[in-house]
Amino acid sequence: MPAPTLSRPDPPDTPTEHRPPRRPLIHYAGVAILVAGLVSAALIYAFATDDPDAEAAAEIASSRAYQHNLELMGGKFALLSTEFDDWFASLWRGRPLAYTVAVLSIAVAGVCFWVAHVSAPLPGEAEHKDDG
Repeated sequence: MPAPTLSRPDPPDTPTEHRPPRRPLIHYAGVAILVAGLVSAALIYAFATDDPDAEAAAEIASSRAYQHNLELMGGKFALLSTEFDDWFASLWRGRPLAYTVAVLSIAVAGVCFWVAHVSAPLPGEAEHKDDG
């Protein structure tokens, strides 16, 4: 009967078949961005209040007389750009801000996951890299 040895059967430098591929650091950054963004969106949604001044301004901007005067002074483009500007500004206040933060965090995390997937080595690529 041979004496037991203390050597490791599989040194850490040699690739093995059963070891899963390592995930790039950008993958973990995507997970952190996704979790932080969704938690932030939930907190914003829970604590957001309605702004009465913003509601009054939106009521004035939606009046027919205001839209007519704006179109007379600046044309259709001025009217459309003002509507776009009002819509875009509304994304950054109150409860719509929660939706904006959630969508942006999902989009940024998706880009991180995609970059991690594209930059990850193929299953047999690490073994052939050392052959040179």
